[in-house]
Amino acid sequence: MGVEIRYAEALSKEEWQALFGWGENIFGLEDAGFTWRPKDYHFITEEDGKPLSHVGLVKTTVGVGGRQLTVGGVGGVATRPEAQGRHLVHAAMQQAAEFICHELGAEFGMLFCLPRLEPFYARQGWLALEDEVEIEQSAGKVVWPYRVMVRPCGERVWPAGRVEVGGLPW
Repeated sequence: MGVEIRYAEALSKEEWQALFGWGENIFGLEDAGFTWRPKDYHFITEEDGKPLSHVGLVKTTVGVGGRQLTVGGVGGVATRPEAQGRHLVHAAMQQAAEFICHELGAEFGMLFCLPRLEPFYARQGWLALEDEVEIEQSAGKVVWPYRVMVRPCGERVWPAGRVEVGGLPW
């Protein structure tokens, strides 16, 4: 059977447990208390039917410098410990990027990440934003304290200006 990437619009409880239930604070942000938007689309890398890595997506709009842009938000990127270092999530990230541009019709992919993950995403064509990114949380609007990265669909150039997500991060 080997390694395959499967698309799904929902995760079963068993898939969620296999992909995210293997440790505490697996994203390195759980202690920060952020509230996250659920993902609407999922790319699951499986080996012999066992889920090993995940890339989740949402389609949304964000405000940037007075413009509204359609983005495919990437989140929930994770690989089980025993499969880390095998680059299993790279192909899923590529499929997710193609889905964002061709199926969702978005102008850009966009993701929230910790500084330590920036090189991982940069190697896959993601660009770091320098402008502030405002997100919603239960206490109101806050500025995201870490890195946000984007990946253009086609030859687009991300506009300058403060980014207003207008909702929860993903």
